Formats: sequence, structure tokens, C-alpha cells
Amino acid sequence: MKKTTIEKLTRKLISIPSFVDERVNEAVVGEFIYDYLKDNSGLEVERQFVGDGRFNIIAKNNQTIDTLVVGHIDTVQPSKEWTSDPLDPVVSDGRICGLGASDMKSGIAVMLSLAVNPKLKDKTMFLFYVDEEYDFLGMRGFVKQFNGMINPKRVISLDGSDLAITNGCRGLIEISCTIKGRSGHAARPQSGVNAIVKSYQILSQLFDWLAEFTDPILGPTSSNLAYIFGGQNQGEFNGEMILGKQGNVIADICQFTLDIRPSRPELTAQMVIDFITEQAREVGVELVSSSIRHDLGSWYTPPEKINLGELKLPFKPAGQTGYIDVQMLWRNFNKVPCFTIGAGNNMAHKPDEYVEIEKILELEKITGRLICQ
Repeated sequence: MKKTTIEKLTRKLISIPSFVDERVNEAVVGEFIYDYLKDNSGLEVERQFVGDGRFNIIAKNNQTIDTLVVGHIDTVQPSKEWTSDPLDPVVSDGRICGLGASDMKSGIAVMLSLAVNPKLKDKTMFLFYVDEEYDFLGMRGFVKQFNGMINPKRVISLDGSDLAITNGCRGLIEISCTIKGRSGHAARPQSGVNAIVKSYQILSQLFDWLAEFTDPILGPTSSNLAYIFGGQNQGEFNGEMILGKQGNVIADICQFTLDIRPSRPELTAQMVIDFITEQAREVGVELVSSSIRHDLGSWYTPPEKINLGELKLPFKPAGQTGYIDVQMLWRNFNKVPCFTIGAGNNMAHKPDEYVEIEKILELEKITGRLICQ
């Protein structure tokens, strides 16, 4: 019977689109989760609105919280490479195939199953949150409201994979910059200052500097030049800068976007911008604008602080993961022990995503031993 319940919940959650675009967001799946908890649990359930009609769902059995269990309810957008309908889950060969099956509708199904378990331990809170795959709107909203209101003793995220423990991650810094040089004639390079060439010089120095921020556990800080574009500034149209592409003109503008994964908590977006500003001055150009999309630090909970009893679960190397927004909970709730575990696999974000039913059931058992009597 349990297997049927988990299968039904996972398939139902997959069938409700919760990617984010101009027409779709997580509101419909959020209503399903809210109604399911109201109808089947004795928990206090509320919606936490975080903007544009989108909301987290919070369920708890006490005002004092010892254990916070979290999972995100959004998915990435489906690609055109799916060989079946991504919102029509198919069960075959012990797998459920559908959008979000691995990341992380199966984890949400386990959370719902445990939330209605009559043996759920007291002082437990569940957070079903939005926007993890995009801009962390849900987690930011939760932290803003509940920082100082609750003091959990541990945080468990079911946004993991392979039934293994993840206990840390590098951070996430994303910045965009505009460098200004001086236009001139291409036949006379000395008549101008090429903003594109100078930007590459700046970035070379930046990447060497960032490589110095290495952690013995989380590894090196990585850098990715995600976008670069330059040319001659020809004015604006509808608020957008128009850059010429003529080969006979020295480029006076260069724009770029950087994705940096800091392994050391002291590295911040402002430090990166300050470094770029100084390097620009040294090579004869100017940083005329910059914007910060993400400025999120690293997280690490030592294994000895995670009390898993006799479960004997493997740990994943913390430095090999992407950014996990559990970091915000760790940072804002006094570096409480945090870890992730999940039934997912390496099919997350891929066409024909699937999850193994046996792993969902095992995740329910493992998490149940942690939060149920």
C-alpha cells in the first residue's frame, strides 16, 4: 500500500507543471500540496507568499522547531528532446519517468508521506518552497521571515541524490560588468583603447587571483566566463545599448558575465568587483557599471555534527556539487547541522528524466527513521 501511495504522489506531482515561464509557475502544485496536508495531516499549514502570487507551503506540529525538512517544488523547463510527454509520467521497469522525477518531485512525495505519518516526531517543520531552479525567491523569503523566529537543531533537505549525504557546497557569485575603453581607427591601434582586449587582460588576472581561494575540503574556487560581447557604443534603443560590429573600429565597450563558485566564505561579490575596478584602472580602461545577481557563500557541516545513528550512509565529496540553497539556512540559523539526501540521480535536468521507485521507498524509510518515532 505504501508503494502505491508513493507512486501515486510522485506521478501526481509530476503531472502538475511547476516550471517557471510567462504562463506557468508553482502555484497549482502548491495548492495541491497545501490541500493534501490540510486534508490528511494534523499539522498547522500555511501559505507564505513571496511575490507575484507565488508561495511556499509551511507545515509544523509545534511553534518550537527541532527539525526542519525542506524541498523545492519547482522544476526546470522541459527541453524539446523528451521522447515522451514530460508531464504524463510513465511507470516501467521499476522507474517513474517524467519532468522533475529525480529533481525533486519524488522527494516532495516523501515529504508529504512523512508529514501525514501519525508517528511524526514533535517539533518538526516542513518547508515546500518555490524558485530553487531560478533565483531562490522561495528560500530567500523563508529566511527573511523566519530568521530569529525559529532555531532548528538540524536541517534535512531531500534535494539530494543516490541516497548519499551531501554536507557542504561551494557558494555562488554571479556578476555582470561593463568595461569602457576608447574608440578609434583599427588601422591605428594607438588611437583608441580596445575594451574587449583589455577585458581579457583583466579577466586573466582575476582568474589567477581567484585560484588562490582554495579550501582543503571544498577544493578550488572555480570561474566561468559565461557571456562576453563588445563593440563600438552607438547609443541606446528601448533602454538597450547598441554595439557596432564593424571591423575597422576599435571597440570601446565590453560587457561580460561571470559565474564564480567560491570555496572560501570570505570571498564576496564586492571583493570581485573591487578587484576588477583596480585592474581596469591599471590597464587604462574603466568599469562603468556592474550588477550582482547572486552573492552566496560556501557551506560545510562536519560529518561528526550530523547524527545519523546506525544508518551508515555514504558521504559525497562536498566540493563536487553545485550550489545548494541549504547554505542560506545554514548561514542564517547559526550554522546548524545541515545535510541533503535524496532518491534522485544524474538524470536531473535531462530529457527523459526518471527516478527508481525502490530508491523513493528507501528514502522514505531512511528519513522516517530520522523524523518519526
